[in-house]
Amino acid sequence: MSDPMLPRWLVLLAGSMLLAELLRRIGLPASALLGPMICGIVAGVTGQGLRLPGPVFPLALGVVGCLIATSLPLSVLASIVDKGPVFFAGVVSIVLVSAAAGFVLARTGVLPGTTALWGSSPGAATPMTIMSASYGADMRLVAFMQYLRVIFVSGSAAAVTRFFATAPAAHGTLAPAEGSAGAIAGTLLTIVVSTALAQRVRIPAGVLMVPLVVGAVLQDTGLLTIALPGWVRVPAYTALGWGIGLRFTPAIVRHALRASPWVVLSTLLVIGASGAVAWLLVLCGETDPLSAWLSCSPGGEDTIAIIASTTPGVDMSFVMAMQTVRFVLVLFTGPGLAHWLGRWLPSAADPGLPASPSKADAS
Repeated sequence: MSDPMLPRWLVLLAGSMLLAELLRRIGLPASALLGPMICGIVAGVTGQGLRLPGPVFPLALGVVGCLIATSLPLSVLASIVDKGPVFFAGVVSIVLVSAAAGFVLARTGVLPGTTALWGSSPGAATPMTIMSASYGADMRLVAFMQYLRVIFVSGSAAAVTRFFATAPAAHGTLAPAEGSAGAIAGTLLTIVVSTALAQRVRIPAGVLMVPLVVGAVLQDTGLLTIALPGWVRVPAYTALGWGIGLRFTPAIVRHALRASPWVVLSTLLVIGASGAVAWLLVLCGETDPLSAWLSCSPGGEDTIAIIASTTPGVDMSFVMAMQTVRFVLVLFTGPGLAHWLGRWLPSAADPGLPASPSKADAS
C-alpha cells in the first residue's frame, strides 16, 4: 500500500527545488536553505501534516557543524594577533549593539521570552536559529528575524560595494572543495559518529556543536580534510529548511507579521551602528572604507566573503578575520548572553502562540 504522504512530500520537494533555484538566480544568500524553508512554512501553515524522520534533522545539523569548522582554520589567528585590540573592540561593539536591540524588542513584548535576543545575534544565523530551541526560545520566530537580517545585510553590503568599488560584485558560492573519495568518506564518518555521540551525551545544541568542534580539531591537526560536495550540502540545507519551516503555524505567521515593522527597524539600527563602527576603524587608519564596512556587516558571513573576494581593493584577510572572530564569539557566548539578559525579561509565554518546538527537537 502506498504512503498517503508521498505525493505531499514530492510536491514539497519540487517546490523547494524550484524556489531555491529562483532565489539563487536573483543572488539571494542561503537560497538552498531559504527555498525549502519558505515551502516548508507554506506546508506547515496549510496543515499538510509533514514531519521529518527522526535522524534526518540531527544529521543535517552535523553537516552544518563540519561546514562551519572549515571556516575556522588556525591561520586566521595571525590576523587576529596582528590587530587584536582593533578586532575585539569592533566585534564586541557590534555584539553589544545587537544584544541591546534584541533586549528592547524582548522587554517591550514584541517577541516572547528570549526569542528576540537569539534573533538579534549578529551572525551565525543557522547555528543560532537551531540552538535557540534548545534554550527555550521559539526557533520559528528566531529564523524569521535571522534571515530577514541576512537579506538586509547582504543588500546593504552589495550597495556599498557598488558605491565604493570600481567593479561590481559577483555572485557565487563558497564551499569546501569537493575532495577525494577518502576525504568525503572521512567527513561523512565524522558527521555520523559525532552526531551519534552528541545525541548520547544530550548537551544543548550538541548535534551542531560536537561535529563542529570535532571537525575543527581533526582538520587543524591534519587528521582530516573536510570535504562536503554539493550532493551532501544541498540535501542537508533542504532538511534544515524543512525542519524549521514545517514547524510554522498560522498563529506563528500572524505574530511574525505583527512584529515585522519593529524587527525591520531594529535591523536597520544595528546596520547603522555597524556602519558607525566601520567609520571609526577608517578614522583610526586601520583599513579602507569598503573593507571596514564589509568587516563590520552584522551577519551573512558567506555572502560577505563572496563580495569581498570578488571586489578589487578589498583587504580580504582583514574582512574575513574580523567576520570569523565575531562568528566564533557569537557562537560560543550567544547562549550565555541570552540566558543572562533573559533574567530581566517578563514571562516567556505568549498566550497567542502555540508551544515552541521542544528541546529534544533541536538537540
